This record gives sequence, C-alpha cells and structure tokens, in this order.
Amino acid sequence: MNIQLTRIQFFIIIFTLFTGFVYISIQTPIISHGKRSAWLIFIASSIFIYLLLVFYEKTYKYFILGKVTTMIYHLYWLFHLSFAVAYSMYIVSTWISPYTPKIALLFLFLLPSLYASLSRAETAVNVGIVFGIFIFFFIFFVLNAYEDFEFRNLLPIGESGWKDWMWGSLYSLNAYRNAECYLILRKFVMKDEKISGMPLFIFIFSLFAMFLFSILSVMLYFSMEEFNLISEPILYLLHAQEVTFVKRLDLIFVFIWVFITIITLINYILVVRLVHFQKVRKFAKSRIVIYHLFIFVIAYFIAKFESIQMIRQYYWIPFLVFGLLLPILIISWNKIRGRTIFDSSK
Repeated sequence: MNIQLTRIQFFIIIFTLFTGFVYISIQTPIISHGKRSAWLIFIASSIFIYLLLVFYEKTYKYFILGKVTTMIYHLYWLFHLSFAVAYSMYIVSTWISPYTPKIALLFLFLLPSLYASLSRAETAVNVGIVFGIFIFFFIFFVLNAYEDFEFRNLLPIGESGWKDWMWGSLYSLNAYRNAECYLILRKFVMKDEKISGMPLFIFIFSLFAMFLFSILSVMLYFSMEEFNLISEPILYLLHAQEVTFVKRLDLIFVFIWVFITIITLINYILVVRLVHFQKVRKFAKSRIVIYHLFIFVIAYFIAKFESIQMIRQYYWIPFLVFGLLLPILIISWNKIRGRTIFDSSK
C-alpha cells in the first residue's frame, strides 16, 4: 500500500491525530497535577516536543519497523483505538444519550471508519480537512465566557513543587502521545514538499496554541479545587454558556467532537494500514474487517466508568514508551547499522 501526501495533507492528518482523541480530556490531569503552574509546565513540555519532532524530521529515514516492533505497535494501536472508542462512547452516554445501547454507539463510531478503511486511502486523507470547522467553533464559544474569567486563578505561579512539575510534565507530554505517527507518515510526503524549518515550526506552534488556549481557558474559568470534581472541563464550561440562538452549546460541541473522533479513528487506521500493508497481503479487506471487530469487542468490555478512569490514570505511559523511547531505540539501531527506509523499500 502506498500513498503520496502533500505537506498540507500531512500536517492536517498529524494535527487530527494529536488532538482528535485527547482534546477534551487532557486539561484536568495536566492542571490537577501541575497546579497553578500547569500552563508554564505545558509550555516547557511543548518546547521539548518541538525539539523532538525536529529530531524526528532529521532521522525519520532510520525509523524502520521490524517484525517484533511492528507487532508491538499493532498491539498498542489496537488497545489505544479501543480505548479511544470506549471513551467516546462514555462521553456520548454521559452528555447526549445515556440510554443508547453500547452496541449502537459502537456502530456509530466503527461503521464510518470501516467504510473509509475499505475505500481508497485518499478517502481517509481528505476527510480530515473539515477539522477547521471544529477549531473556529471552539474558540468562538469559549471566548464567550471571557466575562467569567478570573485571572487570579493563575497566581501564584511558583507554588508548584518538583513533583507537580514532574507529573504535570508527564501528562503534558501525553497530549502529544501519537508522535510515532509522524515518523510513519513522514516518508509518504512528496519529495518536493519541504517540512523542516518554518513549516514544522508553524505546525507545532498551531498545535501548541490550540492546547494552551484550552488549558488557560479552563484555568481562568474554574477554581483549582473544581478540577478534582470535573474530568471534561471544556464541556462544563460550554454547558454554562448561554447564547440566544442555541440552548445547549455543550451538546453541539459533543456532536462536533464525535464527528472529529470518527475522522481521527479513520486517519489512525490509515496509519495501521500503511504499516500492515507495506507488503502485498492476501485478504486485505477481510483483515480490515477483523481489525474493526477486535476494536468492537475490546471497546465493548472497557466502556465502563470504572475501567475508563483507571486507564486514564496510567495513560501518561504511552507517549514515553511508544512515542519517545521505542522510536529513539529504533532510529539509533538502524542508524548504527546504516539502514534507511530508502534501502528497505528497494
């Protein structure tokens, strides 16, 4: 399986993968662990991410997955996607439709993904363009709450200790937990399209600004004690807003977020397909169907409040293992051997 991506398509897919699953859930763990310095901690963590992606941009040609590492990533992606679907079901059940059967919600998320995955790869690539609608909607309506912002919530900055900085940093880095997708998709960008330098900086800055805006907004709106009680502060903020032309902003936001989640799922499975179908395989469509069935079953059993909250406590681990340590080990090993993706594709 092979595709050609323009620079814009590449950045849109990566932007969707970085934000689609986590955008409404990252604020509480970052703030509850980083305290009033959470926004500073996130800035420092984002600088590290920028330097990491600069490193990945220079070394992506050494990121070659062997049989063992491919299997490791496949298992991780299967669980990651299953958890993302389960969490999305939990949000829909909590905010929109508490009595809808889990099976119906699973079909809601997985049928569009299955259809797009069985179609041409370009379907998954182009569908992410609608993400811009979400961005403008979110910024406009969050700023509607500016009269209730309390800037003293950001002070004093220096009260966070080293443990707060450590855990705040781990959860801040977790906002970028799909960093390995950058390495996988990078080789499919057209050769005449420049990524390094200013294009990469603008992309990371846009991503960082989107995250930081959400963190600062909820910090200004809620007191520090309230973050121990709310897990999706963005939704609560929107729920409290009143506008003349719509009664429940939070419901509209959730509907849009469901659509974005489906797009993210489609793009993520595109990454899985690009890895799995590097070589021509028999029964390709059957394998895609089976993969969705695995997600269906796993998500069905973990789509419970207790399971989701337990998993979220430890979900700072995936970035460290699969987005940082394992890619660096793979890159270092192949660089020592002098092996690149251009050699492996011959």
